[in-house]
Amino acid sequence: MARFVTFRVITAVCLLTLLSLITFVVYATIPVEPAGFLVDLQHAKPSQIAAAHDALGLNHSVWYRYGDYLRRLAHGDFGTAWSSLGIGYDGQIHGAAVGHMVYEAAGVTGSIILGGAVLLVVIAVPLALVSARAPRSVLDRTVVAISLVGISTHPLVIGVVLRLMFGERWRWLPPTGYCNLTGPPALPDFRLANGAIPQGCGGLKEWTTHLILPWLTFALFFVALYMRMLRARLLETLHTHYVRTARAKGAGEFRVLGRHALPNVVAPMSIMLAMDAGTAIGISIYIESVYFLPGVGHLLLNALNGERGYDLPLILGVMFISATAIIALNALADVIARVIDPRITSISRSGAGGVRSGLA
Repeated sequence: MARFVTFRVITAVCLLTLLSLITFVVYATIPVEPAGFLVDLQHAKPSQIAAAHDALGLNHSVWYRYGDYLRRLAHGDFGTAWSSLGIGYDGQIHGAAVGHMVYEAAGVTGSIILGGAVLLVVIAVPLALVSARAPRSVLDRTVVAISLVGISTHPLVIGVVLRLMFGERWRWLPPTGYCNLTGPPALPDFRLANGAIPQGCGGLKEWTTHLILPWLTFALFFVALYMRMLRARLLETLHTHYVRTARAKGAGEFRVLGRHALPNVVAPMSIMLAMDAGTAIGISIYIESVYFLPGVGHLLLNALNGERGYDLPLILGVMFISATAIIALNALADVIARVIDPRITSISRSGAGGVRSGLA
């Protein structure tokens, strides 16, 4: 296991370095003028643009700047967001630290993904049990048909419908905004759809009520896929010899499902959840756009708006944190697979398909 963990750590470092290099080179060579973050390009003099380049560290080659970025990154410094730069009362240029901005936003995105994943399990497992209990019945066909509709619907559409119905029409839940578990909202400069700045709020109740609709949007998008996977796994398990033996000994259906069938879906479901981390982060961008949540997606869209240029430090920070989370969760999926069932082929040696096929 130690050898396996060492291999995954080395692989992760290489992947992150390669991703950061590609991202840095691509956005650093796009023909835009980053000096627009500090000066008005339409009225600025050449000397002012040159001073802006010096302040942004653009007077060196791309490779020198990338090496400097790696040196700072090794000390935990993600740099300063160009879009936040401004001249303070002391005449010096100040800005927000990318690390702090990304960590704050990652808390929002993480809340969406973790809560949505829990709700996904709560919905998918009972549906799969009901469907597998009576295969090819009217109830089973209805559940499968509904799941097909769910998997075919874009999360943006799901989010808009839920927001319009439960948030704006019936006013059962807050349609937009985010509240921290404690303290003021993350990213206090974040504005809602109507341009208003959200008021300070906090506490478990307000945090939960503001995230119910995002969680439901997340869960409904994934529930069809997971329900169908769990149903297929349960149908396979219910026809095994040890389940037939348990039934022959007089075990009730509830005991058969709970003690024999359900534990067999824990491993594949856990692995799928970890492996879908990248998809989950991508889906969260749509969810944050619909409900105006100050998450990683909001940061990334602002960094890519291109009005004054691309905020390279912020783009790199979002990429690095997101890629780290995805790689770590995929490594966790590999560890879970090896611990629960040593017969499963390692993801690191055969790819994701090996795990999924080994569990099928």
